[in-house]
Amino acid sequence: MSSTHREWGLPARVIAAWILFTVFAAAAGPFGTLESLSPGGRIAYWGGTVALGIGLTLLRLHLLRGVSWAVRLAAQLPYSLAVAGTVHVLNLFVFPGWGGWTDFLYLFGVVLLTVTVITVAAMVWTRGAAPGPAAAQPHDVPPEPPEAQFLRRLPSDRRGPLIRLEAQDHYLNVVTGAGAALILMRISDAEAELAGVEGLRVHRSHWVARAAVRHHLRRDGRDFLVLRDGVEVPVSRSCRPAVVAAGLI
Repeated sequence: MSSTHREWGLPARVIAAWILFTVFAAAAGPFGTLESLSPGGRIAYWGGTVALGIGLTLLRLHLLRGVSWAVRLAAQLPYSLAVAGTVHVLNLFVFPGWGGWTDFLYLFGVVLLTVTVITVAAMVWTRGAAPGPAAAQPHDVPPEPPEAQFLRRLPSDRRGPLIRLEAQDHYLNVVTGAGAALILMRISDAEAELAGVEGLRVHRSHWVARAAVRHHLRRDGRDFLVLRDGVEVPVSRSCRPAVVAAGLI
């Protein structure tokens, strides 16, 4: 089985968000759509607009995966221009009175403000969710191992020996002996948090525990590590020397 199979949780949440925002916007009829469009027209208009926004947002998150928050904030300007421009063209066909720079700049300002607020809120929430400095431990109590600290991020029924980590857009799929769970975290941050744990980065999107590796497989000129859960994890060229040095190839 390929290691790129995704959990169904994220697509389900995306579909649920699309339905929720579409129904809400169609019922509320913001920006004059309540007076200008019929109920069916509002559902079609907002369904397409919300789908466009979600699609461009997922694309933006994918392209900006792993970059700093400063770059993400700077990217709001071209992203907002793309969204506002597309919706502006759509509005020219839907609303007879729509047109001109005034309408476009108003739309651009609304989009830019909205996505910036959402990005800043996500940044604050993500930083707030990051673990703070470890509390002082009594001298007779050993500090908790890094792997155990990391596993506290998972639901209790998914905590087990680490097998692998896989970056999935802005989420991280953590696979353990007890199952898998998605958490909001960059793989580079997880790698730093797991320093000292017997494991290594084998690909831009993959980290594996050494004890979970069963054997090496080479196919079509590419290297793979077969893990104990049956997944084949690709080894990138840049990471291959470290994998060789670890004795996994």
